[in-house]
Amino acid sequence: MTCALAACLAVLSASHACGQIANVVGAFEKIPGEGTLLTFQRGAIDLPRGGHLQGIQMRFDEAARRHFVFMSHDSTTVAYLAIVEFPADLTAEGRIVHVHTFPGDGRLPPLRHAGGIQLVGDVLVVGLEDNQQKTRSEIQFWNVAKVEQPVQLEHLTIRRSGAPKDKTAGAVGIVKREKDYLLAVANWDSRAIDFYTSNGKPLDDPQCRFEFEVRWRDAAADKGNWQPDKAFGEYQAMNLVADADENLFLIGPHTASGKDFVDLFAIDMRAEPNRLVRKLESKRISLPVGNHFRHAGGVWITTDGLAILSSPRNFNTKTRISIAR
Repeated sequence: MTCALAACLAVLSASHACGQIANVVGAFEKIPGEGTLLTFQRGAIDLPRGGHLQGIQMRFDEAARRHFVFMSHDSTTVAYLAIVEFPADLTAEGRIVHVHTFPGDGRLPPLRHAGGIQLVGDVLVVGLEDNQQKTRSEIQFWNVAKVEQPVQLEHLTIRRSGAPKDKTAGAVGIVKREKDYLLAVANWDSRAIDFYTSNGKPLDDPQCRFEFEVRWRDAAADKGNWQPDKAFGEYQAMNLVADADENLFLIGPHTASGKDFVDLFAIDMRAEPNRLVRKLESKRISLPVGNHFRHAGGVWITTDGLAILSSPRNFNTKTRISIAR
């Protein structure tokens, strides 16, 4: 890594706990058109067989003076999370420090597919789904303040079931608002997004719950004022962010015809369902060879900007992830 990039990333040392930055549109426009590589070693850690990387998030731990990258992965049997540690200045290679297996619901086929993820403060939100019959999913919430000892906030678990592909959970996004949290859950290939709101209690309060509020469907969307096009990608990850005025946005990285894009949408929870999501901008990102958003993509939200993360399909002896900032 160059000294210039290390200095740039040092500015990102404190991720905003609420997923809020002053000017989301301005920050999106500053995202560069290419990513730079960070490398980490797998080491001797055993990983479940099969599947591929799904979601990626990043944060800086001030107390530990370390960056941590959280990467979700599916397999032939279970869904799991790999946590990678990097030094504070990001000038040296990282290493996997912990692998966490997500619990299923005890039914068959198993919830072996972990999709796109998002961090809000110390809480990591992940959607687990049955990717065989495609009829069941769970949204799980994990306190990852101690990265080697994730603690599940079981009272927040959302269980979903329905027709094939309708109630899966391939991507999730979450953001803190003034009085509550807003959660977005996308189904198979993000053909629909279900929005849930919390009851205003802190996430770690055993009385905190999320309730379904509204569904937005791509097929029924009013796209008359979308820019720069009417396309809604097959997002494998989507993250929510708010600006200083509590305007809400959704950022979706995706791969189409071998090219990688990140799209910005405005979210208006007061609008009619077909107008709830409005496309504002789209940007092509040139990723390093082997990295694509269809494998793992995510947004690192900081107090001063946005960084776009990506990965290759699988872990290797040395894995290279990309950060565009």
